[in-house]
Amino acid sequence: MRRAVKKDKSLVINIITQTFQNNPGVVWMFSKSGNRTKKIRRLAEFAFVKCLNRNGAFISSNEKGVALFYRSDIHVYSLKEICYEIRFVLLSIPLLKIAEVVRRESYRKHIRPQNEPYFYFWFLGVLKEGAMAGFELNNELIKLSKSENIPIYLETTEERNKKIYEWLGYETYNYWEDKPKNIRFWFLRWQNEKLKKS
Repeated sequence: MRRAVKKDKSLVINIITQTFQNNPGVVWMFSKSGNRTKKIRRLAEFAFVKCLNRNGAFISSNEKGVALFYRSDIHVYSLKEICYEIRFVLLSIPLLKIAEVVRRESYRKHIRPQNEPYFYFWFLGVLKEGAMAGFELNNELIKLSKSENIPIYLETTEERNKKIYEWLGYETYNYWEDKPKNIRFWFLRWQNEKLKKS
């Protein structure tokens, strides 16, 4: 496994785009018309640039899996990052949905700690032939969490993934559901024993 660099952009974006084609936590933002793949690519480009700027982009040793995450207390001013975010929002989210997207993202952020640093595990994408790439990437993030003594937070809309994360030692600490849109969010965290006791 290795830390991604700028030249890995295409590899990372391709994996995220392929693996999030039918993810309800992502596709709910888009209109039914238009090219979904292009919309996901724009989101993946923004996520890659943001996480790369914060040293949180990793590629598995078999190059079939990627992890994008960042420390919540690292703030980087990047015009490029801002441009990618604006491009994603304006070209991928219908105008009438932008306010709803902002509200939902604000809610998710509010559920996480407000005054303590944490790693936010934003994307984990593994191709079908990726074998154990997901476990390798998750283990690396857990090592970082232990070494820096801060927890990991993530959300998933897939119950199967929620069960896998719980098996890996994460705990579900919140649940949210939008029944009309058939979207469920499980909020999970991983923290070492030292943090649990404090």
